[in-house]
Amino acid sequence: MIAPYAAASDGSRYESSGSKSFRMIRSFNSLDIVRCAVASTTGLSNRAVTLGALPRRGSYWHPLLRLSKLHLSPRTVDSAWVWTEAYQLHGIAVVAPRSGLGSWEVTSLHLASVQSESLAELLEEATGAAAAQGAERVFLRLQEDDPVVEAARKSGFFPCLRETLYQGLPIPGGTRSGSLFDADSRLREKEPRDDYGLFRLHNATVPVSVRRLTGMTFDQWRASQEQPPGRPLEHVFEKADEIRGWVRTARRKANGHLAVALHADDRAIMQDVVDSGLKRLTKAKVVNCLAPEYETGFQAALEARNFEPVDQFVTLVKNTGKTATELQRGRSAFASVDGP
Repeated sequence: MIAPYAAASDGSRYESSGSKSFRMIRSFNSLDIVRCAVASTTGLSNRAVTLGALPRRGSYWHPLLRLSKLHLSPRTVDSAWVWTEAYQLHGIAVVAPRSGLGSWEVTSLHLASVQSESLAELLEEATGAAAAQGAERVFLRLQEDDPVVEAARKSGFFPCLRETLYQGLPIPGGTRSGSLFDADSRLREKEPRDDYGLFRLHNATVPVSVRRLTGMTFDQWRASQEQPPGRPLEHVFEKADEIRGWVRTARRKANGHLAVALHADDRAIMQDVVDSGLKRLTKAKVVNCLAPEYETGFQAALEARNFEPVDQFVTLVKNTGKTATELQRGRSAFASVDGP
């Protein structure tokens, strides 16, 4: 367990005794992380996988020296924690909001060591700091076989969703699908007024077991939305004044991103909807698609276009409401590995 904390002169926190230390770095104090990186290691493997960090297979390496620019800007709302032992850097955890302060995610988890108990404590400190800033839940996506999964569960995270990363090529823009459903003309650009309709589509397509952990209300759903790399473009499909389908495309440099949701009663047009999205990404050299395990129709449509599964991920979530209360009382917020 961690000894009591005291306030440092710069507003950060440190352990008052012992060789193991978990220290929070204030957002304006980014040079501290750079010094830690230079003194210990020039780069550590980032085990956390975010939607914006999926450019291509095998690229989950993120130099520590870029943390000050990407995560520790004074304008950024986040929390960064460092784990050191005997003056050696063992890990850094950074948590930041997704689309609202109610839902945060672990954006960086740089580790030189996977010691289950110490890593669990690092995650507990990071998620506790998020809870103190209003987070109701914190997400963490990892490769499915990563030993960090067990340590995360010891700190109160619970698996809620498994996904497969598919990679393939876009479809040339002039290609005709030959389908009776012309997705190119039936899909229109998303408007702000569509949010409630998309929330109803979310409720119709996502299993309740997942929604219980990720958020059941409209505000929780909206705060939990992930931001893809690049500039996203969203299109929706309506039938009888109801949104029945959604397509999001985004591109950053040569890497494209595609996401699709379709009502179960309209799964017959899945291939045409997917093809429409792929034709919007003609300038990408590779397209990445994270397909949830329950979206078997989406997976089949991708495989029909020669997309290949290249990785498996598990997303864990921690309900931080209880954690925030207990931190205020100065008690540990460790949770059982058997549940949230």
